[in-house]
Formats: sequence, structure tokens, C-alpha cells
Amino acid sequence: MKKNINRMIIMMFLCMIVYNLGHPGTPDLIQMRGWKKSISGEFLAFMSTAMFISSPYLGALADRFGMKRIFVLMPFFYGIAQLVFGFVTSLPIIFLARIVAGFVSGGTFAVAFGYVSQLSEKEEKAKNIAKISSAIVIGGAIGQKIGGIVATADPRYSFGLQFICGGILSLFILVFMREIVKESGNALNIKDNKSLNPFSTFRYIKELDGFSKFFCLIIFLSGIGIYSYASALNYFFKFYEKVSADTIGTFVMCSSLLAFLGTAFLLEKLLKRFKEKSIHKVMIFTGIILMSFIFFRVKSGTTPYFIMAVYTMTYEIVRSLGNTIIARRYVENQGKILGVVSAVDSLGNAVGSFLSGHLLAFNPFLPFIANIGIMAVVLILIKSFSRVFLINSD
Repeated sequence: MKKNINRMIIMMFLCMIVYNLGHPGTPDLIQMRGWKKSISGEFLAFMSTAMFISSPYLGALADRFGMKRIFVLMPFFYGIAQLVFGFVTSLPIIFLARIVAGFVSGGTFAVAFGYVSQLSEKEEKAKNIAKISSAIVIGGAIGQKIGGIVATADPRYSFGLQFICGGILSLFILVFMREIVKESGNALNIKDNKSLNPFSTFRYIKELDGFSKFFCLIIFLSGIGIYSYASALNYFFKFYEKVSADTIGTFVMCSSLLAFLGTAFLLEKLLKRFKEKSIHKVMIFTGIILMSFIFFRVKSGTTPYFIMAVYTMTYEIVRSLGNTIIARRYVENQGKILGVVSAVDSLGNAVGSFLSGHLLAFNPFLPFIANIGIMAVVLILIKSFSRVFLINSD
């Protein structure tokens, strides 16, 4: 069991390297084609909306038909979508490629978290989900650094590299991953099969218990707050700080390494002493303080790169705990349950990303202000419903 968990952690690490190769070169690609700056948020919003639809759907499919059968296809189709994004110039086709990339990204996260959660004992869920989160962070860091170097030659090359590596990675998954599926997974009746469709996300959310629904709202609003800033950051660096794709990749790598230390080591130590919900609240509050400092420093003409990196660590811990807090409440259907969590996070990502592009185009400091305001609302909601947290404590 532990061996299978470790294999998934390694595969998710490799997936994140591949999935992040194109990010540092995207601002240069937008500039090369003469598109408006706000289109960056629209690209991310289309992708995130597709993730919202696909995460619980593909997670539910994986629960019933096998995790590996779904997971093996994800890197290959992501690579195809990125190849189209990098080399095709027709905007309608590019937006379609964003939708495909989002659809398979949602499936990747849902299956990975579901696979690890399903194989983990209840007391080990938080630790193992944190390991997946760490693999996502460190893989993303390496991918962005490699992508930034490749994009300095031509931003399109990093998308071509994603296509090549995506195909290779799917072969690795086919050879090295082990399948897990419930024994009754193939004994499906017609009604069950018809209930599996990509537009069942809201029905899946409705099936959750009251506390999980409330916490999905918290995850959704947190996603808006985090991504209204995070989705704008690379473009803020490119268009207002005038830094290169390689520099962007280096910053993202360093901040992601710090986030890795947070999710892999700091969070594990905190979980030994405090409850997940308490850590979650403290990290949100810490993030608000850090973002306020970042805003005032940037406004005064200084970019506090290290503090920005520390903020990245806090929000990665918040996102990891969001998965754990809900996953611990359920025993079965981990793919679907964590798919729902990924879905509401993706919907928040979609709204935040859409806002980020337009906020950045209107005023470069608005993404920072939006983050502070929205995360403050999240903290107030959590504090206001502290009795609900207490009643539903594990």
C-alpha cells in the first residue's frame, strides 16, 4: 500500500513538471501575438472552469472503473492541448485547447488525491495528502524553471516540450502504476452509468453533509482570493517589472521550494500539535498580514520577493488542508469527494483568474488589494461559524 502511494507521489511530481513547463513563457507568447494583457485571465478562467466540471466527474469515473485507467490518459491529452496552445494562432481554437487542458488537469488532481486518500488510513490522510501537495509544489517549481529557460529561446518551444514529455509520462504511468478499484466497481447498472456525466458537479456538492458544503464555500472564496493575486503575478513581473521569462521561472522555483518545505515539513510538525482547522485559520490570517506588507512595499516601488515566496507557502498549506479537512469526513468514493474539492477550488481559480487579468489591466496594484479583501471575508466567515467548526471537530 505504501509503495503504491509513493508511486503516485512520484508520478504526480513528474506530472507537475510537465504541466508547468509552459507557464513562464505564456506572457511572452501573449506579447508575441499582440493580444490584450487581460486575455491572460480569460485563458486561466476557461481552463479553471473546465477543471470545475471535470474534477468530480473524472474522480467518480476513477472510483468506479479504476484510478490508473483514468490517470494514464491525463498527461498525454494535456500535452496535445498545450501543443495547440503554443503553435496555433486562432483564438477560438486556443480557447478550446484551454478547455481541454483544464479538463485533464482537473482529472489529474482528483485522481491523484483520491488514489492516495483511498489507500491511506484515516490518521495518515493528512500526512499523505500533504506529501502529494508537496510533490505538486516542487514539481511545479522545477517545471517552471525549466520552462523559463526554454522560453528564452522561443516561448513556443516550452509548449512543444510539454507535448513530448506528456506522451512519455503517460507511458511511465502505464508501466509503473498499480491499479486500485473496488471489487464491485465493474458491476454497474444502467442507471448508475447514466448518472455519471460531466455536469453532475452541483449534484455531487448537494450530496455532501452540511459542514462539507460550508467548507466548500470557504475553499471557493479562498480560491478567488488566492488566484486574483497568484494568476496575475507572472504578468505583473513581465509587464510592469519588465523581467525575463527565465527570471520569472527562477522566482517561481524558489517560492515553490519554500512552499514545498512548508507542506512537506512545517505542516507535518504542526499537525502533531494542532488540529487541521486551527492551522487553516492561522495560515489564512498570516497570509493576510503578509499580503498587506507586500502591497505596501510594491506600492512604494520595492518588490519583496522573499515575502512573496513566504506567502506562497501559506496558501499552499491552506489548499492542502482544505483537501484533508473534507476527505477525513468520508471513507469511500475518495476520487469523487476530492474531485468535488478540486472542483470548487477550480471554480474559485476561474473567478479569481478572470478577475486578475482585468484588475491588472486596470491597475497593477488591484490584484494585491483584492486578495487582502477576499481573504479577510473568508476569515470572518470562518470565525463567525466557529461553533460549526467546534461541533464538527473530529
